[in-house]
Amino acid sequence: MVKKYLFCFLICTCSLLAQPKDSTVLKKINLKNLLTAHYENDVQKQQAVAFLIDNITIQQSQNYNWVDESGKKISFNELEYDNKEIAVAEFQKLKNSIKIKPQTYQLKDIDAVTPELLIKNIDLAFDSWRNNTWSKSYDFATFCEYILPYRSMTEPLEDWRSDYQFLVSNASNTVADKNAAAEVATNVILELKNFMFLDSRPDPIPFLSPKQLLFRREGACSDLANLTLLACRSMGLAVTFDFTPFYGASSKRHFWNTIITEKGEHIPFNGNCFGNSKGLPYAYNATEKRLAKVFRKTYSIQQTALATTVDSKMIPDGFMKDKNIVDVTAEYVPVGKISYSIPATNPATVGYLNVFNLGKWCATDWGKKTSNTIEFNNLGTSIVYLPSFYLADTQKMQKEQYPILLDAKKNQILLKPNYAKTFSYSITRDKTIKGPTLDFNSFEVFDNEVFKLLVWDNGWKKIEEATAKNNAIHFSKIPDNGLFLVLCKKSNGYERIFRINTATKQIEWY
Repeated sequence: MVKKYLFCFLICTCSLLAQPKDSTVLKKINLKNLLTAHYENDVQKQQAVAFLIDNITIQQSQNYNWVDESGKKISFNELEYDNKEIAVAEFQKLKNSIKIKPQTYQLKDIDAVTPELLIKNIDLAFDSWRNNTWSKSYDFATFCEYILPYRSMTEPLEDWRSDYQFLVSNASNTVADKNAAAEVATNVILELKNFMFLDSRPDPIPFLSPKQLLFRREGACSDLANLTLLACRSMGLAVTFDFTPFYGASSKRHFWNTIITEKGEHIPFNGNCFGNSKGLPYAYNATEKRLAKVFRKTYSIQQTALATTVDSKMIPDGFMKDKNIVDVTAEYVPVGKISYSIPATNPATVGYLNVFNLGKWCATDWGKKTSNTIEFNNLGTSIVYLPSFYLADTQKMQKEQYPILLDAKKNQILLKPNYAKTFSYSITRDKTIKGPTLDFNSFEVFDNEVFKLLVWDNGWKKIEEATAKNNAIHFSKIPDNGLFLVLCKKSNGYERIFRINTATKQIEWY
């Protein structure tokens, strides 16, 4: 077997050297043939090889180097130091001696992955899946998607599985029911001691590498979700990476995980839920903040992903360019749909929906045109959406004139301000309708501060200004049925949009 593997390796290596550098198809064929021959006596592993290689073209690392003012690469590797504190001190010395900056780059897996890395990963993954009682309920498809992959996101490519397995190898020792995947996953998290959550970090890449995570023992929620995913998968636990690209009625976004149970259920949990005494089923409350959309990252290409069927030039930068995401919003919250009519003269074949987040409209969903209508499905309710169209020539979104509220009863309400019907109103926090969610809204009334009342009508338009008195801001000519925003010099970008309910005259924040 060893001789046969070496022979195949030499043949494929020679073929790779002889072919053009951009010949991705030949690289895939050679790598697939080599690994298939290596596993000639294991059909399942051959099928696993096919799964990995068939989807390898969309896999890549996002990494960076430090360079000086001339663009010359500066040698610095934090992993060469004994601990994080020493590495930080040495890096500070470097920064004090020379001007440096990070230079990011992308590296496709098909150009970087080695047969040795894949073979080691495949063997360890199969060993965990076949030999652990909590893994035996997972079918082959679940194993391939959520245990087998040698990477999860776009973290720098590394050999990680054995290190993570060693780190959490004691997780199963105190589990009462070793058939219960959630119990084992809970213990895996408890083994991940002293990892600290960071609201932000300076690295210009979305995900730290597996070894960086173990070295630093800290990261953003995306990093900690990836940390937990890698640790769980190393133990043969099927764990997903879920995310909301932008909260629907709050600010920022979030990344978390789910553990797939022996019954096929998905239990969501935070990657940084260490110390949560309630356990996994309660570790992440998906209804705490309003979710417009939730997506799940997969290893394999998804035919339902927008990037699979539409030219990437017609897609704005961001998560929608990924071919390996699947919409799982309906697993988390009640969902509805919006049908949006467009003129026959509009040539667009794809439309987008935006939610208001950190002071701007952010694209969070897409829909394709049928006749003269674009239908957006699986949308979280009690959220305001703004339709838009992406202009490839300018690479900008053309936002539509009026937003749409998808209310709790799944009705869509066009928020078109009625300037012929105005009313006076004193805005205070006390008049807010109290909902079940804990969406963050930094709006405060500062006495003697001048506030601007804005309404969305093909852009934010100022209606009037007023000075706050007695913890209230009184406006005299508010148009009915509008979507509003109130700002002052002390505003910090976390203020939310709102409407004033015509019937109750209460403020509804979105």
